[in-house]
Amino acid sequence: MLMSSHGQYRGADKATPAEIEFMRHAIRLAQTAREQGDMPVGSVVACDGKIIGEGMEAVRADNDLTAHAEIRAVQDACKRLKILDLTGCILITTVEPCFMCSFVIRSARIARVVIGRAVPHIGGFSSSCPILVNPNIPGWSRPPSVVAGVLEEECSALFGS
Repeated sequence: MLMSSHGQYRGADKATPAEIEFMRHAIRLAQTAREQGDMPVGSVVACDGKIIGEGMEAVRADNDLTAHAEIRAVQDACKRLKILDLTGCILITTVEPCFMCSFVIRSARIARVVIGRAVPHIGGFSSSCPILVNPNIPGWSRPPSVVAGVLEEECSALFGS
């Protein structure tokens, strides 16, 4: 598990068996994104043991800078449930959410984030600007718990590293 730049661990030490299976689904989405010419990132939103939203990176495919996998997964879940508040839900993603995605996750009030591969220079958890987990941003919801490094080798292999 990763430590945030502020020296704090977040969340549980390990992902649950269900979260690991959800990560495998996210990896399949990431493989599809790569095959379509985008960054290999896949994400799912789960609640009560079921996937309620999914997304894969489509920045190049859609010519849309906001078409990140995490944002698409949150949008899909909100659309399916017809709500904007995903309190109690989990986001599972192959790559650490960037700052933009971290804002969306916090706005949707997602309770837990499960991360495969870290991105310390722009990640919302492990960078020097950990907005995903910063509890001191006025007006923002409570930060989610985070477990990182889940199926990390498989997620990193998507990038050939």
